Amino acid sequence: NRDLCCDCIVWLLAHSFVFGSPDVVVSSPSRPTSYRAKVPYQPSLDGVRATAVAMVLLFHGGVSWMGGGYFGVSVFFTLSWFLITTLLCTEFETNGRVAPGAFYMRRAKRLLPASVVCLSVVSILASADAWKGEGHIRRDVFGALGQVANWVRLFAGESYVDAQSRTAGLLSPLDHYWSLAIEEQFYWIWPLAFWAVARAARRRRRTITPIVAGLTVVFALCAPLIAEIWGRDAAYWATPARASEILLGALAAVALSEHYITPRAWMAPVGLACMVAFGVLLPAASGPAYVGALPVLAVASTTLLVGLQQRGVIAAVLAWSPLVALGRISYGVYLYHLPVYVYFTESQTGLNGFALIVVRIALTLAAATLSYWLIERPIRRASWAGRGTALTAMAATALVAVLAITVPAAAASYWKVDSTTQARAAIHIGAPVTPLLVATTTTVATTATPPSNPDPVAPTTTTTPTTVAPTVLPAHPELSRPARILVVGDSTAEATGHGLVEWAAANPTLAQVSLVVSAGCGFVRGGVVPSDGKVQFQKACDSLLDQVLPDGLRMLQPDVVVLLVWARDNAPRKWSDAEGVLTAHDPRYAERILRDYRSITTTIVSTSAARVVWVRPPKGDNLWLGKDTPFSDESAHAIVEGVMRTVIGENSGRTELLDLRAWMERDGIATDHAVRPDGLHFTVTAATDVATRWLGPQLILAATRSVNTGPLAD
Repeated sequence: NRDLCCDCIVWLLAHSFVFGSPDVVVSSPSRPTSYRAKVPYQPSLDGVRATAVAMVLLFHGGVSWMGGGYFGVSVFFTLSWFLITTLLCTEFETNGRVAPGAFYMRRAKRLLPASVVCLSVVSILASADAWKGEGHIRRDVFGALGQVANWVRLFAGESYVDAQSRTAGLLSPLDHYWSLAIEEQFYWIWPLAFWAVARAARRRRRTITPIVAGLTVVFALCAPLIAEIWGRDAAYWATPARASEILLGALAAVALSEHYITPRAWMAPVGLACMVAFGVLLPAASGPAYVGALPVLAVASTTLLVGLQQRGVIAAVLAWSPLVALGRISYGVYLYHLPVYVYFTESQTGLNGFALIVVRIALTLAAATLSYWLIERPIRRASWAGRGTALTAMAATALVAVLAITVPAAAASYWKVDSTTQARAAIHIGAPVTPLLVATTTTVATTATPPSNPDPVAPTTTTTPTTVAPTVLPAHPELSRPARILVVGDSTAEATGHGLVEWAAANPTLAQVSLVVSAGCGFVRGGVVPSDGKVQFQKACDSLLDQVLPDGLRMLQPDVVVLLVWARDNAPRKWSDAEGVLTAHDPRYAERILRDYRSITTTIVSTSAARVVWVRPPKGDNLWLGKDTPFSDESAHAIVEGVMRTVIGENSGRTELLDLRAWMERDGIATDHAVRPDGLHFTVTAATDVATRWLGPQLILAATRSVNTGPLAD
């Protein structure tokens, strides 16, 4: 009868949320506890889960044709609240109330066990320094435990665009917890909000569909406003900006329950086609996701879910047993895939391309399958009382918190060398600066072999030393002292400079190296780069150029100043509201680049006797996978390089250009992932190799030149 069917639906949905398996036998709340019913479920919804998680796996695996695979997360948002709200509608219709406590306990039993295992493993491996280059594991673990991971990243000023620019490289193993946090925040709010709305509607003999529709529209309109006011990262990470995707699922559920809509045959195929098309066509680092337009796209997944409520070809396809099997373990797949991807890298496995993706996915599926059968399913089926579930959840959370405390609070970026090496290689301050060349101008070829212990009294460190090959310099005048090299620029200059530091520390008679660098610091002044979000790169950069650099030139008296910046000086930038955001192709932007490049060159030439060496940076390698980012426009890079050549031509006696990009391409390391794991920054080992074999000798020669040998020395 109808009451029995309602009871069955209630308890079916209670155990078939987004990632859960519905094959659970439970007692009906409106009948004696001895009555038990075994209920069916919609296997096609497991197929939707499988499709969504497959999109995410391919996206994070760096598959170029799945640049919009992150839309799979949006599908999970909508599907989750479609099922949860269907449960709440049926529960309220059957019992006249909602039981939030029971809801929270079911969610804890379903989601917490696997999450505790994942966070524990990540914490233990972090204590063993397994996550090279990731310095915020402790912060991320506590953010995940507190169900606020999205806000932690947003308030830390981190950019989702930056995170996805390194999808095949240095992701954090916990980057994906931001989406789980958004769902968990709604878990706390929605049952209570729904109950309040449903009770009020029943008292007034109204339906709740218009109310949920109004909420959905309000949050959908808020999303682009959040993007405009707080930036693209808030549009992606902030809970209110993603709420409408969740509420669309809830709206579909109540509209079906109250017969506002009827499933049509066209809905499932159109919805599925749009969902897959978005995964293939959406750009990874720009487009609708970052301007608050995801609510519009989420209509596609909502249409699919409504269409699947009647039988059809698409429902049958999505009920295919391999898809159903993947859907059942999809929560574990999503949870474990990033730790697997981040740990099993190209350098760790010796694999790349398709083979690496296959191995990563296979390991992820194995971990998720074991987790489902050994941890998740047994705990979900356990007959613990509410108090037992609560106590167990608190104990498990406390255990992970204790493990997280053992994780280093932060680690240096993977491209930094230890402070002892930096001090050993640094330019000496205070000592008289004698002429660099000896009185005779005998031309010599020098082989500098790194001493086994160049400074016996220097304190030892726990870092693994970098092996530096002997440096063979081209013919050059004899040096009377080490050349003094100052490196200026952004984080790519820092990574390159630390290789020079290692090289100089191993060759103390050849060079001394100091750095004046800051992340995101180019040589174009003022304005706001929209992709910065809340990170104040420009403020730190202005201080570096106005104060730190002039003071460093006077104190350090370098022989060579190296200027290196990757894409900062061609990134879209806004100087005034009247102009709006300009690109490097705009003559007003190009004129500012020329003005500021002349300015920094003049500052160096007028403040010191140093030779200015502009470095043409290497191209961001294929870890970017051709994705559309504000920084990957080759024509914009060409404009900046043209300005470099113009400035060099105007100061030909004191400036030159070293083409690092051309050298790397000839050497075959331009697209070697082991050289630049994130596609941009050298490892210390790679940077030291570059410094030893090419860059260091070129800078020694530059220090000895009194006239420019041409606009391009490569």
